[in-house]
Amino acid sequence: MHIRPLLPRDWDDVSAILVGSLGPGALDDEPPTWDQFNDRYLPGHRLVAASREGRITGWAALEAVSPRRAFSGVAAVSVFVDAAYRGQGFGRHLLSNLITASEEAGFWTLEACILATNTAAAHLFEDLGFRTVGRQERLVQVDGAWHDTVLLEHRSAVVFPEAAPPTQEIPEAS
Repeated sequence: MHIRPLLPRDWDDVSAILVGSLGPGALDDEPPTWDQFNDRYLPGHRLVAASREGRITGWAALEAVSPRRAFSGVAAVSVFVDAAYRGQGFGRHLLSNLITASEEAGFWTLEACILATNTAAAHLFEDLGFRTVGRQERLVQVDGAWHDTVLLEHRSAVVFPEAAPPTQEIPEAS
């Protein structure tokens, strides 16, 4: 397995993975164009996973949650893996690498909003340090039915070292 930056030449494979994720329960009716994708996701924060044979098996990217400067360290996470490669660790490696790169770039919070029924995604995010912030009831409508979503967040222990376990005792102030 190889993780590397997503390049424009990967678009056909990335788009095919998006098309494969469409169907019952999909949040989008059709995949974006390359220009729409390129405008939506932050440059320098887009990754692909490739099999040993070089096939693109999944992708992950960050998008800004707000154009306001105060939110410059907060991004939303997208992770997609080709159905034929799910359960083989590609999503875990993509998300893990994306978290590391985001912390190196100074992001302090990553958010993920997933359908409440997507327990596989919830486990993946939780295993990599995301915590559930809350459940939003009937937030999205897909195929005429209302669905709850779960909002998860990852707070950076690099940007917020106090979030990491202490390495030494700090004496109390007198």
